[in-house]
Amino acid sequence: MEEGVKSQSGENKEARIQKIWLSRLSKEQKAHKNFRDRAKDVAEIYNGFDEPDQELYVPLYWQVVNVEHSGVYSNQPVPDVRPRNNVNDPTLRAVSEIIERGLVYTVDQPNFDDNMHRAVDDYLAMALGVIRVKVDSVINETYSTIPIMGQGPMGPVQIGTRPQKNTTIGDQYIRWEFVPWDCFGWQPGNNWKATEWVYFKHRMTQAQIKQRFGRAVAASKADRERNNDSDSWRAHTVDIYEIWCKKKREVIFLAKGEKEPLEIRPDPLELKDFFPCPTPMMMNLPSDELIPKPDYDYIESYDAEINRLQERRMGLLEQIKASGAYDMGLPELSEMFENEDGEYTAIQNLMQRFAAAGGPDNAIYHLPIQEKVATLQQLTEQIGFVKASVDEVLGISDIVRGVTTASETATAQEIKGRWVGVRLTRKRECVQFTIRSMLRMTAQLLASHITPENLQRMTQMQITEQMMQILQDDILMEFSIDIELDSTVAKDEFKEMQTKQEMLNGVAQYAQSVLPMVQQNAMPAGVASAILRSALGPYARYDRGLEDELTNLQTTMQQLQQLQQQNQQAQQQVQQLTQQTQQQGQYIQMLQQQATEAKAAKEQADAGKKKAETQEILAGLPADQLEGEDASASIALKRAQSIEALARAGDTGNDKGTVQ
Repeated sequence: MEEGVKSQSGENKEARIQKIWLSRLSKEQKAHKNFRDRAKDVAEIYNGFDEPDQELYVPLYWQVVNVEHSGVYSNQPVPDVRPRNNVNDPTLRAVSEIIERGLVYTVDQPNFDDNMHRAVDDYLAMALGVIRVKVDSVINETYSTIPIMGQGPMGPVQIGTRPQKNTTIGDQYIRWEFVPWDCFGWQPGNNWKATEWVYFKHRMTQAQIKQRFGRAVAASKADRERNNDSDSWRAHTVDIYEIWCKKKREVIFLAKGEKEPLEIRPDPLELKDFFPCPTPMMMNLPSDELIPKPDYDYIESYDAEINRLQERRMGLLEQIKASGAYDMGLPELSEMFENEDGEYTAIQNLMQRFAAAGGPDNAIYHLPIQEKVATLQQLTEQIGFVKASVDEVLGISDIVRGVTTASETATAQEIKGRWVGVRLTRKRECVQFTIRSMLRMTAQLLASHITPENLQRMTQMQITEQMMQILQDDILMEFSIDIELDSTVAKDEFKEMQTKQEMLNGVAQYAQSVLPMVQQNAMPAGVASAILRSALGPYARYDRGLEDELTNLQTTMQQLQQLQQQNQQAQQQVQQLTQQTQQQGQYIQMLQQQATEAKAAKEQADAGKKKAETQEILAGLPADQLEGEDASASIALKRAQSIEALARAGDTGNDKGTVQ
């Protein structure tokens, strides 16, 4: 039936859709009423009562939830994306890095960790934690002028212009949003896989509704009752239901006071599992229905007992005080109670007046407090016993709460730490499974909804068409890329350092015992590599570089021999370079020696020439004899210059040869 066409009963299609979903919502709320009523009571206990007459003396459940919270979620997740099978495929490795950078960008958003903490609190306290994903895109609008064409005598001509609106996608963000436990509903059943629809309830003001849907919405009877009774921000709101129907893959927005849905839109996210949220975190599920149960149901009696004991203890504390009476014949005694430490009160004829009263004890009477102090001590011990019982029921050991005794050994404390890890494993795995699902849903949205330009800006990587094809291919994304996460639990730095030291010690022992056997052909190289890979496997999963090296580890004797030959060739090349360097050094030293000799000869020739000139001036020798002396000095000088030139030429030639 087309939209807006009425059926034989007079109802149109939208009215029938409204009636169908109102009936489904009514059945869902009846089926989950007991859980929501109980969760509301538990939430008041967890958050503290608002009414003065419902005073909570010991916030036991709040303490329990906070201790458990630190044991199941303390750190932001660290995405770990890598090829599932073809680990050496460069394209798949590049795509994996793109996804990982996009996930890190999303996880680093300030609201991610805050919303996750709130969802975990709801899960641990009210047994239902929900978080959903949204994609925000900034739409940029620009206007351009296009011509209006008409038919003229000579053909088409422009007869005017008209504006045209152009829209482009600007910045895009993927964000995760916390959903309060009382604003989420699901189809009644006993298996989440069979759930066909869920809803998110939004409490919106009329101004928000007009901005979102373009008109005001009629309030239902429940909305009006809440508006009359409540003074909070909810007093002027209307419940808008956002229903995600997996069967028809559409989203319906409706209000109970309306006759037709406010909006029906096709699947906006196109996720593989359709729903915009991972499987809700639910606790203590029975086998026959999908209804969670808070842990408080198992410790309620202990909580009531602790608060009753604490109330009595506080009453006794009010009664335990220094009080009594004194003889009216000694009114000065009243001043003693106001004295400072070490201050005395002067009383005339004190001892005589005490004697007349029968002694100091007969003048002053003190109320007995020993019995009350003993009772107070017993109450305190009983409170501690009840708390220990609660910790035993929920599996919270004293070592987790940071409480220990001096008599305990380190081994005993380590055993307690391992035991509590076992008790919290189920809750921890539920939280980690939810985060893993969140990362995989985020990866799908990165590939399908984020434009290549924004994805490239987000990851700072060049994205090719082949990469985009892999990203947008659901089958390849499912079978080629594996998305995991690092631990979200608080790490013990001392324990981590101890673990790394154990790894290094193991590698040292391996090198001393296994490698000699491989060199002696007593053990196949493949077996030795497998032993090392198995030994370092638990450590490699937390270090990408170590895992890559182990993956590329040589596994055959032939490969090891090739590596050995390469090492030998490298050593030979180093030796040759060393010999050449030594020869060049010797040649340079010889040239330097020749240059030194040439310089000495030149200096000697200069000295001879000057001597001859001096003799000519002083002695007045004949010209022919002076010419002989001068010629000898000139010959010696030219000889020295020739030797020096040869030395320089040899040094320059050596430099050129070295450069070549």
